[in-house]
Amino acid sequence: MSAPSNTALSHTERLRSADAFRDWFATLRRIHSVAGLVVIGLVSIVFSVAFEPGPAFQLAVAATLILLLSLPHAVLDQYSAFVALKPLMGGLWPIGFLSIYGGCTILALLLWVHAPAFAAALFLGLAALHYGLADLADRGVMRALELVARGFAPFALALLFNPEPVAALVGWLILDLQAGGAFVHDVALPAAMVWQVVWALVVARQLYLAMARSQWRPALVAAEMSMQVLAFATLPPLIAFMLFATLMHAPRHVFDFARRNPWLGDPPRALLRVIRATVVPTALAVGGMAAAGYWALGAPATDTQLVRMAIWLLTAFAAPHAVLTFLALRRFGGLIETEAPGSATAESSITR
Repeated sequence: MSAPSNTALSHTERLRSADAFRDWFATLRRIHSVAGLVVIGLVSIVFSVAFEPGPAFQLAVAATLILLLSLPHAVLDQYSAFVALKPLMGGLWPIGFLSIYGGCTILALLLWVHAPAFAAALFLGLAALHYGLADLADRGVMRALELVARGFAPFALALLFNPEPVAALVGWLILDLQAGGAFVHDVALPAAMVWQVVWALVVARQLYLAMARSQWRPALVAAEMSMQVLAFATLPPLIAFMLFATLMHAPRHVFDFARRNPWLGDPPRALLRVIRATVVPTALAVGGMAAAGYWALGAPATDTQLVRMAIWLLTAFAAPHAVLTFLALRRFGGLIETEAPGSATAESSITR
């Protein structure tokens, strides 16, 4: 019997290295999930028994979380464009990036100005798709249900536990209090009631998988979905939303960028490289935001108008972020990995 060739051995070693790479990030995700849930649980307990935060405190906490955790993951959009557009456009990929980013942002702002109700509905759907795709764990038919259950969770829970404040917020945001209230009570609230059934089905399945197959990931999914309910039940909706968006979603986004190329063979180095890539863009973004804030202080607008404009701007920048993430990182099939060395296919999609 002839010995295996060096090429075959090399290929086998690469496959083993890639599996070890994926396992390392699976362990990191598990540790991060547990740590995040502990922090959110403690915050929920402290806020529920200690004090009721005022609007100024809530905005300060939200701004701090955005600057420290959410902004660094958002500034990787140019890397998303490089990953998605470089194979198609070669050296012209920056033009594609600027076209997508600028086009989506300008379109979103125009919609907020001329059709704010449609802009709000469009942003809700895009945000739910973005959050849902980032967390999908199941397969088959249940995968679609999980997308709905997890993607719409922060919005449905905020509405279910705070219907009147949410109705007022929507009306204020779209410049029509009556239309906002009617939409929330006649459309959104009944939809949120139906969403609860989907949520219950997904949690029940995850608990079944955890107990029947002794799997850790379904148990964490069920725990995370349950903790999210606790957070929205005990915290102001803004704080609850920001905790999950910044403590859970944003770090996972960074992990995905690092783990999308399992053929590198050095997980810590891959993760550190992605983190380093966020430093300069984050600093530039903070500087730009500071300059915009300084300009806004002297602008002829009320504080309420400035806050509304800030929300419009944040959602306008979030739109291309969601689109580029979908193109480069996560689609309905899961995380998009780079091709294996010597592979005939351009990409492979996995769920892990």
